[in-house]
Formats: sequence, structure tokens, C-alpha cells
Amino acid sequence: MTTASGRAGLTAGERAPLAWNGLRLRVPVAWEPVRLGRDYLGLESSAGPVMEARWRAGAGNLEPADVARRMFSRSPHDCRIDDAAVPPSWLAALSGRRNAAFAIPGSPASRGVASLCRGCGTLVAVRFFDETPDGGGVAEDVAREVLASLADHGGAGTSFELYGIRFSAPAGYRLERFSFKPGRFDLEFSGPGRTLAFSRFAPADALLGRTDLAAFAGRHLVPAGAGWAFAPCSWRGRAAALAVSGSGPGMWGRVADGLGRFFRRRRQARAMIWRDEAANKLLSVVSCGVVPPDAAAFEKVCAGYVVF
Repeated sequence: MTTASGRAGLTAGERAPLAWNGLRLRVPVAWEPVRLGRDYLGLESSAGPVMEARWRAGAGNLEPADVARRMFSRSPHDCRIDDAAVPPSWLAALSGRRNAAFAIPGSPASRGVASLCRGCGTLVAVRFFDETPDGGGVAEDVAREVLASLADHGGAGTSFELYGIRFSAPAGYRLERFSFKPGRFDLEFSGPGRTLAFSRFAPADALLGRTDLAAFAGRHLVPAGAGWAFAPCSWRGRAAALAVSGSGPGMWGRVADGLGRFFRRRRQARAMIWRDEAANKLLSVVSCGVVPPDAAAFEKVCAGYVVF
């Protein structure tokens, strides 16, 4: 079985990692992320909504109970804040954190926990939709397992793992834009004087046809007026194409580069696209900055970008 998240060979009851912009969980593979924001995840199964999560880094002294009340203040039903609103095992799964349990009646009813990490200061509110007679919603033991898997800090960068892709954005980079469309995924990050973009194209055989990677990249990865030239290469045993932009020729090129740095135009770029034959997908990473990207750092980022 292959789910929309890209996990092959797993049954619907098995668990798989899910990571999105600072939040990491293990969830049933049948749960699919269908709504995404920079600090929001909405998951559904074939029977309907199962879970949603919102989070905020650097929440400081915010009280989890106050956050839950504000979050659901527009709900047609009152939000009940009470430890007895959820099974004790849910709060035990988040021990060591400052927690507030809540429940919201309705159809379907829902309940969850707003939880503040005392170490990193991230506040996460996780809401589960209760089981229904038609098979929707979340069983209590499954919700407990998901809460126990929650991680909202750690590591040198921000990890992403969903829809069959996995990578980490380096420390200091912030998610700016993202798009998940049939055939193409794009995520763009900004850091000090630099942007970093990850893309995924599929299916590779249909998209390429008789076109080589360099020509494909020239059509789909080069911004208007950039003038990058991709050249075929081999990378870690895979067919690939690389483009490296540099200073313009002569004195006027150096002057243009100096003006670009002054106005912080990110015109120095390194871009690579490669083909994963086993997954029948194309992956690309593009790094642009006011100074040329470091080749070793770029190689490390590319090596950490995988499909499954």
C-alpha cells in the first residue's frame, strides 16, 4: 500500500514520521496532511478530520489555558478547560511540560492539550476529533501515542518530512513560501543574505521524455533574466545538472556585484537537479545569495534531501 504521504509497503495502522516547520510527530500512515500553514497542520483520514495542531516558538510566559481559550473563541460551542477533559494518559504523555487540557462539544466533538515546553518555550496546541459511529475520529490510545511522539525542538536545523520528501533546512533559515501541486512541490527559505529553495518533480520519466536534465532545469528552475546555464554532470552516481552563477566579466561586472551586495540582491547562485531512478522523481536545490554559496555547505544540503 502507498499512501498520499509517499509511504510504500505500510498498512493503515502503522506509524510514520511527520515533520513540518518545527513540529515532529509519529502518526498513523492513513493520516494525511491536507491543510498546512507555517505554524499549522490539519490531518485527515479517509473518514474525515482526525487532528489539527498549532504552535508558536518563543511563547514565553503565555499560559496554555489562555491560548486554548483564544484559539477556539469563535467556536459555536464553549471550550472547556479542565484536566478531566482528556484521559490522564494524554497528560502523562506530555510530562515535564506545562499543560492545559480542553474539550469542545459539537459534531464531531474534539479534545486536546495545549502544551508549553519549559526548555525551548514553544507552545503547541494539539486537538483530536473524537471517534464517531461511522469510523471517523481518533481512538484514545492512538491520540496518546501521537502526543508521546511530539517534539518541537532539537537539532541544528528545521526538519521536514511529508508527502514523500525529507530534508532539513539549515539553522537560521525560515520558511517563506511553499506549494504542493500535482507533479511539483516547492519550499523556499530565507536566511541572512541568502535564499534556499527545494523542489520535487514527478513522475520523472513522463516529465523528461526525451529532454535531458539540463534543458528541463533551464525551463523550470531559472528565474526570468537570471541567465543561469545548467550543465550535465554526475552526482553520487545519479544523473544530474549543475548551474553556478558568478561575477560578470570585467570592471562592470565587479561594479554590478558590488551594487548587488549593497542593495542585497541575491544574484550569486548555485543550483543542482538530479534524478532518483528508484522513486522516479527529480529533486533540486537552489541557493542564492549576495555572495557565492559555499560549495561544501551546498553539497551537504543536497545530500540530506531525499525522497521515499
